[in-house]
Amino acid sequence: MTLKTNLSDTEKTYRGVNLKLIKYGAGLLFFALCLTAIMVPAAAYETTEWIEGSDGYMVNNVIIEAGSIGVSSDDDSKNVSGNVSISIYEWKNDNWARLNGTKLGLNQTMSFQAADGNYTVRAIDFREIGRFNEVKLEIWTNANVTNSGYIDGGHSNAEGAGRPELVITKVITPSSSVSVDDIITVMVYVNNSGNYDAKNVTIIDPYQQGFLMSNVTINNTVNQTINRNTNSTYLAYQLKAVEPGTYTLSKATASAENNVGGKFNYTQSNDAKIEVSDLAALTFSAAPMSGNTVDYYTRSKIEGNITIRNTGTMPAQYVGIEFILPDNATISGKDITVNGNKATVYIDQVMPNNQRTVEYALSATSEGYFEVPITYNYTYNNSAKNGTIQTVSYNSVGSNAIGSFLDYWYLIFIPIVLILVAALFLWKRHREYKF
Repeated sequence: MTLKTNLSDTEKTYRGVNLKLIKYGAGLLFFALCLTAIMVPAAAYETTEWIEGSDGYMVNNVIIEAGSIGVSSDDDSKNVSGNVSISIYEWKNDNWARLNGTKLGLNQTMSFQAADGNYTVRAIDFREIGRFNEVKLEIWTNANVTNSGYIDGGHSNAEGAGRPELVITKVITPSSSVSVDDIITVMVYVNNSGNYDAKNVTIIDPYQQGFLMSNVTINNTVNQTINRNTNSTYLAYQLKAVEPGTYTLSKATASAENNVGGKFNYTQSNDAKIEVSDLAALTFSAAPMSGNTVDYYTRSKIEGNITIRNTGTMPAQYVGIEFILPDNATISGKDITVNGNKATVYIDQVMPNNQRTVEYALSATSEGYFEVPITYNYTYNNSAKNGTIQTVSYNSVGSNAIGSFLDYWYLIFIPIVLILVAALFLWKRHREYKF
């Protein structure tokens, strides 16, 4: 079998024409689809309603109102026909504005454009009901419909929907001279200053760092209705300050709807700032211990001191410096109380912008390595503070000859004193017998 590898000029031309036709056809089809999508948008809402003369039907902020309705019938065919005067109103600037109007006969249509989309109205039937006539209208729109319904009396008996104007205000009391552990009260007010009621109002007040929430007294934050020109408290609670610093309280937010389901979001307009000071703030600075870097003989003392300064605004009371002693360590110093393995220095109070110094000496009773953690605690305004200052390490080695003599001098001195006392006693008795 032989494969054909070369095409004739006629075949090449034929294939080229086919490819061009395919490309042009695809392009025309794509253009037609785009044009159709533009010219014929998808219907979002469609309904048929019987409407009596002088009444209307409302879709969002649009009212399709029927005026005079004439009804006629053919006795032979029993067909009913007629005509109706149609007026279109849209809510603009807090009033109904007439957009369009025309007279429709049976199966006649009118189209118009409102702020929210395109509308088409068609008269599809007529009938006589008592002394009033009715028309059946087919209503179509591509608007996003959130509200619709029959309007008895037409636009003169209806009110359109606008944007509620919510203003959120957060008030804190007290707003100054606040210290750690103080309690502040937070009130969240919402004022609807607009001309429209706010429906389904939800208020969110985020968690505030540096504070603990307690005692919520008002919590009307979900599914609320706030009428126009009203102001009320919707959230009230207390916060306890737990950390010093300057804070801008988190902004409260609210979401709401108007009476046709339009959704709106609002953010607290004011900045509620508060400065929290630390009533008493102690800082501790410890002198370097020589025992941390070199070895010391048993019973040798290493001395240290700790400076305590109050950088706060109120006195720090019941200040305690605690030393946790291992079995082979002893401590000495002024006003140091030892209870078991815990040694404590108590200071009644440290005034603001003042400092106190604690001096101490550590020694080891036997060879070995020991560590002495030093911690602190104090209270102010019924609040406790505690922390760690440092850990002193100390390596105790065996005594040398001089050190041993100095450490155990009383073992030699006491027998010498006893010998001297006995010698003096014998000498005095000898003198007595001599005379």
